[in-house]
Amino acid sequence: MRLQPLRQAALVGLAVFFLASMIRATWVLGAPVREATAELAEIGAHLKGLVIVIDPGHGGFDPGAVVQGTREKDLTLSISLMLKDLLEQQGATVIMTRTKDEDLGGTIREELSQRVQIVRESKAQLYVSVHANRDSCNCWGAQTFYQKGGMPEGQALAKAIQAQLRRLTPTTRDALAADYYVLRTSPVPSAIVEVGFLTSSKEHAQLLKPDYQKVLATAIALGIADYRKLLAEGRIPGKSTDR
Repeated sequence: MRLQPLRQAALVGLAVFFLASMIRATWVLGAPVREATAELAEIGAHLKGLVIVIDPGHGGFDPGAVVQGTREKDLTLSISLMLKDLLEQQGATVIMTRTKDEDLGGTIREELSQRVQIVRESKAQLYVSVHANRDSCNCWGAQTFYQKGGMPEGQALAKAIQAQLRRLTPTTRDALAADYYVLRTSPVPSAIVEVGFLTSSKEHAQLLKPDYQKVLATAIALGIADYRKLLAEGRIPGKSTDR
């Protein structure tokens, strides 16, 4: 009979421990977001007046990568809408290539061409396309890409976003030069952001969490603000180093 109160005390103690752990885990996840959001407000003046096209990758007939029921097109739209809100709060004008699950053409090439056409017609100053990765390797981590041999501003934009992704997420990847249609044909400085690998079980689970999606959107917004600050200070290199 004397063991029962001890068991109850132990269970209560265990419950308190797990509750405290959950509260701490939530705080640890939320703290970087709150800090980064405050930082975004401080440098947000560099975003005021910016006209930017945000492009949630895929949509409609094209789901993008599909892993364990998660469709890339849904994930990219969710993060892009968060990014839109963050940028608009700082005075930027955001044009979305889509705001719902829809495609922009009957084929992949028509799709991509229409996205670039939106950039042209909107007279945007920047273009950022949001995607999620899939691979057969055990790869993980968010990564940005800029056009190989393209505008030095595009390289600077991708690197600024990647620096914030490295600061706010676990990724250790670097921004890389690549050759993608939307980067190659975009008339303005552009970057593709791969927010992570759906084929990584741990990263997949994180990518589904709204809190983590907010971290990614905040990192991208901060990177864009950093790029604009560099541009205003005349600190963008004169030519690409990846020609």
